[in-house]
Amino acid sequence: MAIVALVIAGAVIAGVFLTSQGRGPLASDEKRIELAIRDFYETLDTRGFRAAAEQACAHERAAFEAMTESEKSEFDNTSISVTIDRIDDIVVTGDTATAKVTGKLTVAVPGQQPDTESSTTEHLTKEDGKWKVCSAEGTR
Repeated sequence: MAIVALVIAGAVIAGVFLTSQGRGPLASDEKRIELAIRDFYETLDTRGFRAAAEQACAHERAAFEAMTESEKSEFDNTSISVTIDRIDDIVVTGDTATAKVTGKLTVAVPGQQPDTESSTTEHLTKEDGKWKVCSAEGTR
Protein backbone atom coordinates (compact mmCIF):
# COMPACT_ATOMS: atom_id res chain seq x y z
CA MET A 1 0.00 0.00 0.00
CA ALA A 2 2.88 2.39 0.77
CA ILE A 3 4.34 1.85 -2.71
CA VAL A 4 1.00 2.71 -4.34
CA ALA A 5 0.81 5.89 -2.26
CA LEU A 6 4.35 6.84 -3.30
CA VAL A 7 3.56 6.25 -6.99
CA ILE A 8 0.40 8.37 -6.76
CA ALA A 9 2.23 11.13 -4.88
CA GLY A 10 5.00 11.08 -7.48
CA ALA A 11 2.50 11.34 -10.32
CA VAL A 12 0.75 14.28 -8.66
CA ILE A 13 4.06 16.10 -8.07
CA ALA A 14 5.16 15.47 -11.69
CA GLY A 15 1.79 16.69 -12.99
CA VAL A 16 1.99 19.89 -10.94
CA PHE A 17 5.59 20.52 -12.04
CA LEU A 18 4.86 19.92 -15.73
CA THR A 19 1.73 22.07 -15.59
CA SER A 20 3.65 24.94 -13.97
CA GLN A 21 6.23 24.66 -16.76
CA GLY A 22 3.56 24.80 -19.48
CA ARG A 23 4.08 21.18 -20.51
CA GLY A 24 1.41 19.21 -18.66
CA PRO A 25 -2.11 18.46 -19.84
CA LEU A 26 -3.57 21.02 -17.44
CA ALA A 27 -1.26 23.88 -18.45
CA SER A 28 -3.01 27.09 -19.45
CA ASP A 29 -2.76 28.53 -22.95
CA GLU A 30 -0.76 31.41 -21.46
CA LYS A 31 1.86 29.01 -20.05
CA ARG A 32 1.99 27.05 -23.31
CA ILE A 33 2.39 30.29 -25.30
CA GLU A 34 5.21 31.44 -23.05
CA LEU A 35 6.92 28.06 -23.43
CA ALA A 36 6.51 28.13 -27.24
CA ILE A 37 8.10 31.59 -27.43
CA ARG A 38 10.97 30.67 -25.10
CA ASP A 39 11.65 27.41 -26.98
CA PHE A 40 11.56 29.24 -30.34
CA TYR A 41 14.00 31.95 -29.24
CA GLU A 42 16.30 29.49 -27.47
CA THR A 43 16.47 27.47 -30.69
CA LEU A 44 17.10 30.63 -32.72
CA ASP A 45 19.88 31.64 -30.30
CA THR A 46 21.60 28.25 -30.08
CA ARG A 47 20.85 26.53 -33.40
CA GLY A 48 20.01 29.31 -35.85
CA PHE A 49 17.29 30.24 -38.31
CA ARG A 50 16.90 26.87 -40.02
CA ALA A 51 16.19 25.06 -36.75
CA ALA A 52 13.90 27.85 -35.52
CA ALA A 53 11.97 27.78 -38.81
CA GLU A 54 11.17 24.12 -38.14
CA GLN A 55 9.45 25.17 -34.89
CA ALA A 56 7.46 28.02 -36.47
CA CYS A 57 3.92 27.84 -37.86
CA ALA A 58 3.16 26.18 -41.20
CA HIS A 59 3.01 29.56 -42.96
CA GLU A 60 6.57 30.42 -41.85
CA ARG A 61 7.92 26.93 -42.55
CA ALA A 62 6.53 27.13 -46.10
CA ALA A 63 8.01 30.61 -46.62
CA PHE A 64 11.43 29.39 -45.44
CA GLU A 65 11.24 26.28 -47.63
CA ALA A 66 10.38 28.46 -50.65
CA MET A 67 13.65 30.39 -50.27
CA THR A 68 16.58 29.60 -52.53
CA GLU A 69 19.63 27.92 -50.99
CA SER A 70 21.47 31.21 -51.45
CA GLU A 71 18.85 33.04 -49.37
CA LYS A 72 18.95 30.31 -46.71
CA SER A 73 22.76 30.59 -46.60
CA GLU A 74 22.44 34.29 -45.78
CA PHE A 75 20.38 33.32 -42.74
CA ASP A 76 22.98 30.68 -41.82
CA ASN A 77 25.69 33.38 -41.80
CA THR A 78 23.63 35.68 -39.58
CA SER A 79 24.53 35.79 -35.89
CA ILE A 80 21.71 35.88 -33.33
CA SER A 81 21.85 36.63 -29.62
CA VAL A 82 18.68 36.41 -27.52
CA THR A 83 17.92 37.14 -23.87
CA ILE A 84 14.29 37.11 -22.75
CA ASP A 85 13.55 39.06 -19.58
CA ARG A 86 9.79 38.59 -19.58
CA ILE A 87 6.79 37.61 -21.65
CA ASP A 88 3.53 39.36 -20.80
CA ASP A 89 0.38 40.95 -22.21
CA ILE A 90 -0.64 37.57 -23.64
CA VAL A 91 -3.95 37.83 -25.51
CA VAL A 92 -5.60 34.66 -26.82
CA THR A 93 -8.30 34.89 -29.47
CA GLY A 94 -9.39 31.40 -30.46
CA ASP A 95 -6.44 29.72 -32.18
CA THR A 96 -4.35 32.89 -32.46
CA ALA A 97 -2.51 34.88 -29.82
CA THR A 98 -0.13 37.77 -29.26
CA ALA A 99 2.41 38.30 -26.52
CA LYS A 100 4.86 41.08 -25.68
CA VAL A 101 8.44 39.82 -25.40
CA THR A 102 10.88 42.04 -23.51
CA GLY A 103 14.61 41.39 -23.46
CA LYS A 104 17.41 41.75 -25.95
CA LEU A 105 17.50 40.41 -29.50
CA THR A 106 20.58 41.22 -31.54
CA VAL A 107 20.84 40.24 -35.20
CA ALA A 108 24.23 40.64 -36.86
CA VAL A 109 24.38 40.24 -40.63
CA PRO A 110 27.93 40.04 -42.01
CA GLY A 111 29.06 43.44 -43.32
CA GLN A 112 26.34 45.38 -41.47
CA GLN A 113 25.94 46.97 -38.06
CA PRO A 114 24.15 44.69 -35.56
CA ASP A 115 20.46 45.48 -35.05
CA THR A 116 19.20 45.22 -31.47
CA GLU A 117 15.61 45.29 -30.26
CA SER A 118 14.46 45.43 -26.64
CA SER A 119 10.84 44.38 -27.13
CA THR A 120 8.59 42.93 -29.76
CA THR A 121 5.06 41.62 -30.10
CA GLU A 122 5.01 37.99 -31.14
CA HIS A 123 2.11 36.43 -32.99
CA LEU A 124 1.25 32.78 -32.53
CA THR A 125 -1.17 30.29 -33.99
CA LYS A 126 -2.33 26.98 -32.60
CA GLU A 127 -1.62 24.04 -34.92
CA ASP A 128 -2.52 20.48 -33.97
CA GLY A 129 -3.02 21.62 -30.38
CA LYS A 130 0.42 23.29 -30.11
CA TRP A 131 1.22 27.00 -30.10
CA LYS A 132 3.66 28.07 -32.83
CA VAL A 133 5.40 31.41 -33.36
CA CYS A 134 4.16 32.99 -36.58
CA SER A 135 4.17 36.30 -38.43
CA ALA A 136 1.08 38.50 -38.19
CA GLU A 137 0.23 37.49 -41.78
CA GLY A 138 0.50 33.81 -40.91
CA THR A 139 -2.10 34.08 -38.14
CA ARG A 140 -4.85 35.33 -40.48
